[in-house]
Amino acid sequence: MISRRLFQFGALGAAAMASTRAAWSAAYPTKTVRLICPWPAGGVVDVLSRALAQTLSAEFGQTVYVDNRAGAGGMIGSAEVARAAADGHTLLFNSSSLVQAPAVSAQKLYSPVGDFTTIGSMGRTVMPFIVPKDSPANTLQEFVEYARGRKLAFGTFGAGTTSHAFQQLFSDYNKLEMVHVPYKGEALMLNDILSNQVACAMGTMSTLAPQIDARSVKALAILSPDEVQGYSQIPTFKKLGYPAEFDWRGGFIGLFGPPKLPSDVVAVLESAFTKAISAPAMQTLMKQNFVVGKSSTGRDAAAEVIATNTAWKELVGKLRIAAN
Repeated sequence: MISRRLFQFGALGAAAMASTRAAWSAAYPTKTVRLICPWPAGGVVDVLSRALAQTLSAEFGQTVYVDNRAGAGGMIGSAEVARAAADGHTLLFNSSSLVQAPAVSAQKLYSPVGDFTTIGSMGRTVMPFIVPKDSPANTLQEFVEYARGRKLAFGTFGAGTTSHAFQQLFSDYNKLEMVHVPYKGEALMLNDILSNQVACAMGTMSTLAPQIDARSVKALAILSPDEVQGYSQIPTFKKLGYPAEFDWRGGFIGLFGPPKLPSDVVAVLESAFTKAISAPAMQTLMKQNFVVGKSSTGRDAAAEVIATNTAWKELVGKLRIAAN
């Protein structure tokens, strides 16, 4: 009799808790949502995060604002979300630097896979390999021939970044003796490629496309599994005969939450994210910023993060790259 009463009490309690939780999640968000962008204002991640925040604000009927928390290759802001309350009111918008920075840093501020709930990915970005307009090379092979026997400098937007890893891979593959010159961001890197201070560089297409269009620089190849719409004249490394390592399918840019977000809150966020990035205005903005590939949510997006994390750790381990 006592066991039956305890069972009935437990069942009623569980039902009440489920009902309370359902009511809570149905009202989510119940207050202002902080969307952390772990990069300075003005970059691709920041631009897309602000557009997403505006769309989510309209969808939720609650303010969603962007908080730029830059530093340590994006790890400062990301770590703040990893430690946030699992209620969905603190979120993260970041690129694949989420997994890349910890792999090359002595600081381990978070686990890139275990300390976040993946909401969704917009897709990935592409990166052109450029040289100054006065470079004697007009093709990638001509650049290799020019670089042999010379200790040319290659510029990157930071040590331990995609820009660094793939130019080092390019140098090693071609048995060159290139020297790495890291900059604190793309703007400084671009200034020196324009003034012919470095022999080559890699950066985001959204930053470099205007310079390519203006013929201020020459794009000799592009880090992408497929050619980029409107820039079919720039060959992929794969098309130029480079091995599968250069057919980089890793990378992502998307929305994350703290670990162990309730499944019903995740469902609300996934639905809102999908609706936001499907809007014509967002699609146009993504195209303008050269976000390519398929968008995804839930397990598919989480699988992208895991795959990128694995591939990146293998690559930087092989190249012995570190950020400091």
